[in-house]
Amino acid sequence: MIATQEKTPTLDHLHDATLLAIRFDWATRTCNFDFGGVPQLLQPFTIAFADVTELVIPANWLWGRSVSVLDARDTGAGRYEFEMQTGDTIVVVGSKD
Repeated sequence: MIATQEKTPTLDHLHDATLLAIRFDWATRTCNFDFGGVPQLLQPFTIAFADVTELVIPANWLWGRSVSVLDARDTGAGRYEFEMQTGDTIVVVGSKD
């Protein structure tokens, strides 16, 4: 995982972060998650993943509409989960940089 700014929050501190976009480059297998900020850091930041082998982005909105992260975690073996406040869980599998 690469942060574009020195003060990017860790996965443990992404609660209430605003997810703006997910950008996946098929050719390079890189994926960037763009955030609008978190309560502790209001400025935008990006979390980048390399060697991505899987990206799952459900948008069922089981709990209603939201653009905020409820929880983010590293589940091991390069698998990262972003549980959204909609009830959806976005999954990216890739290597850490």
